[in-house]
Amino acid sequence: MEFLGFIVNESGYTPSLRKTETILNLKVPTTVREVRHVIGMANFFRKHVQNFSTIVEPLTRLTRKEKPFTWGEEQQVAFDKIKKILSEKPVLIFPDYSKPFHIFCDASQVGHGGALMQWDEEKKVYGVICYCSRTLSNAERNWPPVQIELGAIIFALRQFKPFIFMSSIELHTDHKPLAFLLKKAETHQHLARWLVELQNYNIKIVHIAGKQNTLADALSRIPHEDLTPEEVDKISELEDIAEFPVCLAMESKPRVVHEVFALTLSLRSIEGEMHQVDIRNEQMEDPEASIVIEFLKTGKFPEDITEGEKDEYATLAKDLCLESGVLYHHYKDHKPRIYIPISLRAMIFDSFHTTKLGGGHMDFGKTFRKCKKYFWPRMHSDIVTWYKQCITCQLRHSPNPPYRAEMCMPPVNTLFAKVGLDLAGPFPKTQNGNKHILNIVCWFTKFVISVPIPDARASTIASAFLKQCYLRFGGCTELITDNASAFTSDFFKSLCAMLYINKTYAIPHWSQGNAVTERSFRTFHNILAKYITSDQPDFDEHLEFANFCYNTSVHQSTNETPFFLMYGRDPIFCVDLILDPRIREPIALNDEQEIKQKLIVSLRCAWKYAAEANSE
Repeated sequence: MEFLGFIVNESGYTPSLRKTETILNLKVPTTVREVRHVIGMANFFRKHVQNFSTIVEPLTRLTRKEKPFTWGEEQQVAFDKIKKILSEKPVLIFPDYSKPFHIFCDASQVGHGGALMQWDEEKKVYGVICYCSRTLSNAERNWPPVQIELGAIIFALRQFKPFIFMSSIELHTDHKPLAFLLKKAETHQHLARWLVELQNYNIKIVHIAGKQNTLADALSRIPHEDLTPEEVDKISELEDIAEFPVCLAMESKPRVVHEVFALTLSLRSIEGEMHQVDIRNEQMEDPEASIVIEFLKTGKFPEDITEGEKDEYATLAKDLCLESGVLYHHYKDHKPRIYIPISLRAMIFDSFHTTKLGGGHMDFGKTFRKCKKYFWPRMHSDIVTWYKQCITCQLRHSPNPPYRAEMCMPPVNTLFAKVGLDLAGPFPKTQNGNKHILNIVCWFTKFVISVPIPDARASTIASAFLKQCYLRFGGCTELITDNASAFTSDFFKSLCAMLYINKTYAIPHWSQGNAVTERSFRTFHNILAKYITSDQPDFDEHLEFANFCYNTSVHQSTNETPFFLMYGRDPIFCVDLILDPRIREPIALNDEQEIKQKLIVSLRCAWKYAAEANSE
């Protein structure tokens, strides 16, 4: 069948005759505009063409502003070769998510190249899913070899992400030092950012001899004259033309099922390894932060900026200061916040929104509150933009606002004095034998505990509640549940009587009667649903991650995180250990009584505000 310019069958997909005929019948271009038109049309099929960037390079060379338009033999050969390849109708296979993916990538002093493949056991060959390649800028060509090679891996993973995310990946490279680089506790600042990004994938790196990596090697070696960074950017714009229909046709299903933004730790072969980013150097290399730093040191601005820009930077600098060479933002009595350079801002959003170690795909408000522990100009608009671009969140977004009960709840002002229980399931049975989730919530702090259990029997629920709640946080005065048979059984009533717990039941078929419990678990289940799918029977592996994401997010009713109300401190996230040098500094307090007193004061103040908020 024909679909969006491709002939699709059970074996794969190939360019349709109608689309390729348009290119095959093209006349030789006579202007730069016509050349761009040709490249844009050919780019629609770039995933089918091995070494696409190499082939079209003589054509892209004609788009340079300072070069006169001269159509020569080299351009004619490229023009004819594109026609010839498309006339042969190259076939790409569909991804099979029951098999591991194989990525072959390589880098040279000229460019990056990669191919996404899967092994066919019957034919004993690799089937190609798609190709990718790009040229390097002049600055990138000056990088050391290990940085160029790692850049090729990052480029290939970003290009193939809609296909490979949350799948097993074997990455084939002929650069052996990369395997040892991942085991080092400390690396160069430029590599650290990429190593953090690699942690999003389940990768096994396989070293192969260079002579066996001919495909990726050929994709990376693009013979052409030196290009300036501006020219490389222009070529990238041309290569992006008409890319959207291909993404729309081929990536819609994989995005729904497989592109779940989650953080896996499979690349860390040694437990506890961390990669530090030198925030001082990052700020000095940032085009905005470096100007402010120079102004704070010397009181002068660079001569090449306008008067309007000077006024903007001067206004910004009023709330900024340097401490130990690091740029911080001071606002009134708030704790100083590190100024985040442009190169690290997306990482901050990813850490506090998409990862399972503190993100949870929470809504915009909660994500923004987490990111606000750092500072950069226009943070609000950046977070809004990135949040709207998160496909996982948009797929789970509900257009209807939740109904809010009008009844007022009795005020609660003690930890785990009033506890809500709810049972979810049955779900597909996991490898650990679990089919249900017992959710426990403290009505005062909104702290959630989720326990995977194999069945919904009263004895199983009672044992989970006793071990995970009562023995960890002490007794409670009131326990609120729905009217499920396990909660109304004599066994469960006897347990409550033995523990001197007042057992309360919500009104049947009216969830607003148990609003705190129902609302907390609805948000929690929404987090969990973004990390699992209906065909992944492993929900119990994600529960504690989802708990952590929920408990470290600000709750609307208390204006605090459940984590802080429970423990009297904010959690330290991975990104904090990477960026904030103050985290590793020893605490100045040496007196245990002083530490205890400060913690008590902090908690009492937080509990007071939470109790007032809960009573409203």
